[in-house]
Amino acid sequence: MKKLSVKVLVLVLVIATITVCALSFSACSNNQQTIGIIKFGEHDSLNDCYEGIVAGLQEGLGDAFANYKIDLQNSNFDASVSAAQANTLVSKNVALIGAIATPSAVAAASAAKGTIPVVYCAVSDPAAAGLSDMANVTGSSDLLDFDGQLALIKKFIPTVSKIGVLYTLGEANSISQIATLEAKANALGITIEKQAITNASEIPTATDTLLTKDIDCITNLTDNTVVGALDIIIAKTNAANIPVFGSEIDQVKNGCIASASLDYKALGKETGLIMAKILKGEVTASNDIAIQVKDSFNCYSTKVATALGIAIPEGAGQDVDLQA
Repeated sequence: MKKLSVKVLVLVLVIATITVCALSFSACSNNQQTIGIIKFGEHDSLNDCYEGIVAGLQEGLGDAFANYKIDLQNSNFDASVSAAQANTLVSKNVALIGAIATPSAVAAASAAKGTIPVVYCAVSDPAAAGLSDMANVTGSSDLLDFDGQLALIKKFIPTVSKIGVLYTLGEANSISQIATLEAKANALGITIEKQAITNASEIPTATDTLLTKDIDCITNLTDNTVVGALDIIIAKTNAANIPVFGSEIDQVKNGCIASASLDYKALGKETGLIMAKILKGEVTASNDIAIQVKDSFNCYSTKVATALGIAIPEGAGQDVDLQA
């Protein structure tokens, strides 16, 4: 009986030890906080933002990065989906919400109502989107270099007189950008031919309509719905021998002729570093944190220019085809 009792006691101790370890592991896992990130859709610049954000969080948090898990949500270019995702993240009481692109940022800030810090990335005009007046909200801007873009277009097409633009009515950043671009273009004697859409399904018809307007080229805004359908636009403009100027380098890699571009990974990293400071309690999410705007640089595609019969001008910047 004694031997049996000893065996039973040992077994009980082993089970107790395993239980304690399991509970400890569970407690450790439960202590891991969540960073919610809403990405408005899948295209290269938004993906670059996300990669940069993760890099910034890793650098800014150091070893403490292991204490967090990232819950990445993709809205598929649907603002109503962004709103639902934001509400879900708020209900989970995440440590912080990151929002990539304007519709996601507006959805996150509206859902959080100041209770959870919101840090946005790649919002072209925070003030126009109403984000500048919201509590516990900050982030980074990707406002286009309109002067640089127009100057670059004139280098490639010295006689340019009419530029086409597709834009989404539901994206506040696009409405703001259209007004700025139009004013700057008009000052140079250039007309902006606008074509509005409400969703991605309208892009093929809208592009066809724009191509009937005797335009010299198309220039993109940082309009996520439009950029998300770039392949459709490029197929139609190539057939019409009309060049498209992108709003960032990846669009040039994917068929646009040139761009006064931003480095979205660098912008994302700056945003991630801001997030890390907030999570560490070094700063609060407020407009006192300087909004980061990265400088633009010119880039072009020799392959696209050659296909369209357009000469590469002086000052066109870096050739993206050499990076392939």
